[in-house]
Amino acid sequence: MSGLIGKKFERYEILELLGAGGMATVYKAFDTRLDREVAIKVIRREAFPSDEMETLLKRFERESKSLAKLSHSNIVGVMDYGEHDGLPYLVMEYLSGGTLKERLGKPLPWRESIQMLLPIAYALEYVHGMNIINRDVKPSNILLTGSGQPMLTDFGLVKIFGDKEKDATHLTSSGTGLGTPDYMAPEQWTGEPTAQSDLYSLAVVLYEMITGHRPYTADTPAGVLLKQATEPLPLPKRYIPDLPRDVESVLLRALAKEPKDRYPDMHAFIEELQNLLAGRPVMASSIKTSQLRDQMTGKVRRSEVPTIPPPVRRNKALPILLVFVGLFALAVLAGGGYWALTRPGIFAPVVTPTQPPNLPSPTEKIIPPTATPEPPATNTSEPSTPTEPSLLTEITDKRNVPMVLVPAGEFTMGSDDTGDVGSRPAHEIYLDAFYIDKYEVTNEMYDACVYAVECRKPQQGGSATRNTYFANPVFANFPVLYVDWKMANAYCAWRGARLPTEAEWEKAARGADARLYPWGNQEPDCSLTNKAGCVADTTPVDQHEAGVSPYGVFGMSGNVWEWTSTLLKPYPYKADDGREDPDKTGERIARGGSWHVFGGNSGNVRVDTRLKLDPGYYGGYVGFRCVVSVEE
Repeated sequence: MSGLIGKKFERYEILELLGAGGMATVYKAFDTRLDREVAIKVIRREAFPSDEMETLLKRFERESKSLAKLSHSNIVGVMDYGEHDGLPYLVMEYLSGGTLKERLGKPLPWRESIQMLLPIAYALEYVHGMNIINRDVKPSNILLTGSGQPMLTDFGLVKIFGDKEKDATHLTSSGTGLGTPDYMAPEQWTGEPTAQSDLYSLAVVLYEMITGHRPYTADTPAGVLLKQATEPLPLPKRYIPDLPRDVESVLLRALAKEPKDRYPDMHAFIEELQNLLAGRPVMASSIKTSQLRDQMTGKVRRSEVPTIPPPVRRNKALPILLVFVGLFALAVLAGGGYWALTRPGIFAPVVTPTQPPNLPSPTEKIIPPTATPEPPATNTSEPSTPTEPSLLTEITDKRNVPMVLVPAGEFTMGSDDTGDVGSRPAHEIYLDAFYIDKYEVTNEMYDACVYAVECRKPQQGGSATRNTYFANPVFANFPVLYVDWKMANAYCAWRGARLPTEAEWEKAARGADARLYPWGNQEPDCSLTNKAGCVADTTPVDQHEAGVSPYGVFGMSGNVWEWTSTLLKPYPYKADDGREDPDKTGERIARGGSWHVFGGNSGNVRVDTRLKLDPGYYGGYVGFRCVVSVEE
């Protein structure tokens, strides 16, 4: 396409060739109308099947308009688009500083590398929030301004020309559309990229900047796939012996072969990079990272790692490899390598040999385990409620979350002496046995669900007095915040559980003796609960041992209000009057009080206090816990 130099694309005069790739060629051009230099990316028609071109051009126009709406200080903006003699093109800002690729070749200081890549991470977080995936993050797509400011480019070309499965197949067969092999995430080989694929690619760039080497290189794309699937990640310290261990740990987590083992999203990765620069603790814990490090270096054999059945998915790797190499034997080897890659058990976290009982779906009930029970946790100042002899008083569910038994029987719900008229009258309720979370759901617990891409991350990352909270390992054992009612339901469902009813919550908090607080009738102070006037923010979920309920449940008074499944209706409580219908709209009940005077509440942390909340509400004062039913 060198013959285009000197020609005009409408008002744009082509000046010189800047670079060429599998899908497009980039030229420096002059905008004769606005008297400025621009960059023009001209799509190569020969890269695409001729019978698909009309459809592709329509998609090009649609997606170009979407890309032109991107507005971020570290994204090269799309200024215009058009077609010249059947050649579609994009017009973008021209940057005179070259590319990051031109600066690589030897190790750069890790701090300098992180500082240079953080703006690119911000740009990726922005586009991920707009449901756009770059799909081709690499040093040659990170441009530099004249002052050295990094800018990300090449958004959406693969998406523009590869949205449909059949189009993706054509692109793959022509050698375009997959991305750049050395920087591609494992799942990208099968045409299943996500936002975490961009995170992986950015981590490869960071790895190369810090070490001077890319993790996996080979003469062919198939060779890269084979190495990525079968070889351990070369530890960064192999190249940089004095690299801080935390920096290596962050790289290991970001470059995990399975998306679920990486950071949950770009925001979490950004906070981790900021923690490194500030010298703060990192999310990549020493235990998890040491296990991953051992597995990557071969210290843990595959047979020693628990195997988890793989998800059912079509194997798209074999056709890809056949196209790339054309050799049946090599394609079979690559297919075998991909099989190893997609077996989650190979890089699954090491777990203890004793597995907790699997929990059923929210609509099922637990079958009681047959074992000699231990006595329930109790407060010595108050009588405890005995448990059924056939049920364990404490279990851990399939997500390793501790839960305690609340036995079947009657209890007094509500009170006649409360100032809250919504809690009157006191009445007797019978409940079947159930297990309830021993602690409020923590940041760490909820992050596991976000990590599994089953939960949305909290609506805000901080707390009332902390700029970073959810993704900060210092607060891992603190209650999760900024989670609305639907988000809480989604988390409990991920665990095979559900939100407690208002009646279940109150019984777990007060027992069968109609006490006013979990610990009894003593007025609350800061040794018993985190109420208003104590620390002015959340505290660890296991902090107030003296304030546990008769069944050993922590935090049912103060710290955060807790969502229940129950719609706001007057007492007496009746489970069959529609208040437990999950599909009905209306305000839901939260229980337990919080560290903050909120929602017109005077700071009351009595177990019978009710708070009505819109289910879409999220804030720094509301959390939740989960329950599962038990079959007697």
